[in-house]
Amino acid sequence: MPFRDLTTQEMTEEYFADGMTEELINKLSRVPGLQVAGPTASFYFKGKQVPLAGIANSLGVAYLVDGSIRKSGPTIRVSVRLVRASDGFVIWTQTYDRPGEDRLAIQDQIATAVAGSLGRSIG
Repeated sequence: MPFRDLTTQEMTEEYFADGMTEELINKLSRVPGLQVAGPTASFYFKGKQVPLAGIANSLGVAYLVDGSIRKSGPTIRVSVRLVRASDGFVIWTQTYDRPGEDRLAIQDQIATAVAGSLGRSIG
């Protein structure tokens, strides 16, 4: 699911959040055994208030990955969650703090770490 920008009321990191979503989809789709909905399907739900079960049913998935971006000074915090669609329970979560200089490297590092963790957990 599209990551949410929780940085400020102006949502100044929305492009970074969208890039984080895109990179995570790319990395997860390479994990053997995982079926990952594409970015177009995922971004369709951006900003919409749809129950998790409805999203999962529409996408044909059992789990949803979502997250958020926050920022404090030069540090970017990315929180990622794996949610079981049938009941809405969070079954895995991780928070990553990174210095904010190289945004592409941050997206790559975190997406790689998440794909590795989730691949072992549900793959």
